[in-house]
Amino acid sequence: MRWQKHQEYYIVRMYQDLVGDWIVTQSWGCNTQDNNACSQTVSTSYQDARLTVREIRKQLKAKGFRHVARKETQLGFEFGHFLKNDAESQLR
Repeated sequence: MRWQKHQEYYIVRMYQDLVGDWIVTQSWGCNTQDNNACSQTVSTSYQDARLTVREIRKQLKAKGFRHVARKETQLGFEFGHFLKNDAESQLR
């Protein structure tokens, strides 16, 4: 999700990592300046991650940010296939 207020932006993403934890990534900055930052919050459940995103959304609305609809493409990678092949090669 992308949020914007004037030239300031705030991007929130939620995804599951390879070990099953849910990660909420926050990136923020200003389009006219080079100062930006990011942080990550690790959650052990989907529900906890969604609560984190919901709280961030409430805070951004209260600060005057508005949601900007943007289409993002989620790339799918089949890591399980590579991990299986790697494990089999180690057994040989």
